[in-house]
Amino acid sequence: MIKDRYNSAFMQDPSSSTSLEYLQVAREGAYTASSVCGCNTRKYHGLLVVPQPQIDGEEHVLLSALEETLSCNGEVYHFGAHRYPGAYYPEGFRYIRGFTAGRVLEWTYEANGCLFRKALALEDEKNRLMIRYTLLEAPGPVTLRLLPLLAFRNKHHVGGFNGHLHPAVQSAASGVQIRYPVYTPLYLQLSGGSVFFASPEWFYNVEYPLERDRGYTFHEDLNAPGFFELKLARGETIILSAGLQEEDPSGFREAFNSMVPETAKPSGLKEHLLRARRHFLVKMGDEMVIKAGYYWFGSWARDTCISLPGLTLTDGDTGTFRAVVSTLAARLKGGLLPNAGIGEAALYNTADASLWLVYAIQQYAAGQGAAAVWETYGDMLASILYHYRQGTMFNIGADDDGLISAAAEGYALTWMDAVVDGVPVTPRAGKPVEINALWYNAVCFCLEAAALAGDKGFVREWEAWPEKIRASFVAVYWNEDRKYLADNVFGTMQDWSVRPNQVFAVSLPYSPLTPAMQESVLNKVRKELLTPRGLRTLSPSDERYRGAYGGDQRTRDHAYHQGTVWPWLLGHFADAYARVYQETALPLLEAIFQGMEPALQEYCLHTVAEVCDGDAPHRSGGAVSQAWSVAELLRLADTVERLKKGYRRFQLTVHK
Repeated sequence: MIKDRYNSAFMQDPSSSTSLEYLQVAREGAYTASSVCGCNTRKYHGLLVVPQPQIDGEEHVLLSALEETLSCNGEVYHFGAHRYPGAYYPEGFRYIRGFTAGRVLEWTYEANGCLFRKALALEDEKNRLMIRYTLLEAPGPVTLRLLPLLAFRNKHHVGGFNGHLHPAVQSAASGVQIRYPVYTPLYLQLSGGSVFFASPEWFYNVEYPLERDRGYTFHEDLNAPGFFELKLARGETIILSAGLQEEDPSGFREAFNSMVPETAKPSGLKEHLLRARRHFLVKMGDEMVIKAGYYWFGSWARDTCISLPGLTLTDGDTGTFRAVVSTLAARLKGGLLPNAGIGEAALYNTADASLWLVYAIQQYAAGQGAAAVWETYGDMLASILYHYRQGTMFNIGADDDGLISAAAEGYALTWMDAVVDGVPVTPRAGKPVEINALWYNAVCFCLEAAALAGDKGFVREWEAWPEKIRASFVAVYWNEDRKYLADNVFGTMQDWSVRPNQVFAVSLPYSPLTPAMQESVLNKVRKELLTPRGLRTLSPSDERYRGAYGGDQRTRDHAYHQGTVWPWLLGHFADAYARVYQETALPLLEAIFQGMEPALQEYCLHTVAEVCDGDAPHRSGGAVSQAWSVAELLRLADTVERLKKGYRRFQLTVHK
């Protein structure tokens, strides 16, 4: 059972309540995030973090936190929490009696007879945060003070004191408008009677310990322009709205209530994953994109294409699928998708993103029909194959043997892309095994779709290629004595590192391997790489293996693909295992899926992290919520359900 309630013992202990995070994301790109006790432990945390397209297109922390103070019978209680050098102040977590996580987050505080509840939600369509405060019990008159702490800076950086820069504070309906140069104004408004007292001050040396652990600057100064103050009676409720446009306070209650779900809260792992998928489907102007992860990743083509089937098709969201593909299609150049960046800043240093796009469309075709899909996307698919065959940027192209080679000095062109001091940590220049598994699958699928659509010209041009690629693949990667696949081939040099990339030669719908080879490869992967949280990126028997992921960026990068576990690989392991073992695969795959439940409540609530340690207990790390981790676990769930129904989707497919 995945927890959504936490008691006072957990919440009042900062060692536990600051180590678990929450994250909510609006479809328009804003997010709110912190530790569950409300103490920001990262520079990426904030009550309202919103895109600023007029500045740099990235998210910026506008409202970092709120200092909430309750005064009753001459006593003052501070419910906020911050970390300063050597201490927490105030220690508002000491008053928390309970916390509930869901579409709305709720904290209950108790102090000397005052019972107080705070509920927080992020509105999807307006990039607006709303917080509802309710005084449940009180021994006498109560005064609530709300003091906003402002950052107004890019999420990747921290701000410092600037005596020459003060926000312009102007009145708004039941609140204030706060303006910084070049920024979208921030509106802070209340639903009831309150007074704003302008009283500018700075809070110095707020500390973000997780940034310290990651080797970055970890102190920040925050600006407080003033505070709201109002009286609350027992049973009374007040709602704060923080957004980018002025709202009518009379509609706050209705707006907040509309965010409280009427449907039953998610109970199982898959239901939580389906809710978490919303983190990544984001509108950027008129475009729909997939954000790779939180908090520091953007919309990256490889991550997008790998995540796309799981985030959309597992929930029947074909409209979003098509919208994302439309965005990707507009960015194709020379058959390649940009690894990162947009427009003039786009960098096309990825050998596999376009091939993953073909795979995503192949999954879409399973429900829509390959012929219809070819009619819609055939020109784009043919262009991708043509450019890979003829050669394109970064020396990506087919050799005489029909296999794709990719090499550019100083670049890591596959998903194992860590580079330190200009040198790839995992050198894979040449013919990486998964690139050519994807290439074989892409050519076979396009031939299948073109044939069904009656595109005889495409079929004539490509019909000899599958056998050419298949024969070369086996000759280049398979070793009869070792019984597994080389990870990479560069000239006559074969890299026999035991890595998970070989699993794609078994998992993809078209496999170049015989059934016996597939079983042997899969057994090697299961024996040396499979963990309860995903596949290791390198066998522990290898002297280069790193069993823990952490430290500064240099240390993390050296471990990133040298043993670190990646949950997203479980989706393709499941496809491969189901193909080889059919219905007998169900017990293991079901156990793996259900075994992921603890991962949704140990790092960031109700979502899945980017990576885990290679060594047990496989602690979560990296980005707190990763698109392809969530997406591929949703596909794993579908694989389990299909096997339960006896759906034999995983027969060996050989192109003829």
